[in-house]
Amino acid sequence: MTAPDLPDVPKSNQEALLRMVQAIAESQAKEVELKRQELDIRSQEIASNERIAMKAIEAQERFHIDGRVQYNKHSMHRYIYIILTVLLVCAFTLIMVMNGGKEVIIEVLKMALAAATGAFGGYHAGKRKKDNSDEE
Repeated sequence: MTAPDLPDVPKSNQEALLRMVQAIAESQAKEVELKRQELDIRSQEIASNERIAMKAIEAQERFHIDGRVQYNKHSMHRYIYIILTVLLVCAFTLIMVMNGGKEVIIEVLKMALAAATGAFGGYHAGKRKKDNSDEE
C-alpha cells in the first residue's frame, strides 16, 4: 500500500501519519472484535438465565401440583377417618340400644363431653397464655 502524497508534509511525516492511521485502524478493529465478543458473552448469559428461569418455573409448577396432590390425599384420609369414627360410634350406639344398654351410652356420652370440654378449655387456656407472654 502506498502512501498518498500529502501536500506540504515531508515524506517522513507522511510515513509516521500513515503508521498512526494504521495503528488507529488496528486498535478500532480490536475494539470492534472485543465488543463482538462481549455481545456474544452477553447473549450466552441471557440464554443461560432464560434456561435457569424456565427450570425454576417448571420446579415451582411441579411443587404446586405435588402440594395439591398431597393436600387432597391428606383431606381424603381425614374424611375417611371421620366417617369411620362416626360409623363406629353409631354401630356402638345401635348395639347398646338393641341390648338394653342405654345407661352405658349416657355414661359414655358424659365422659366424652367432659373430655371434649377439658380439651377445648385447655387448648384455649394455653393459647391465651402464649398470647399474653408474646405481648409482654
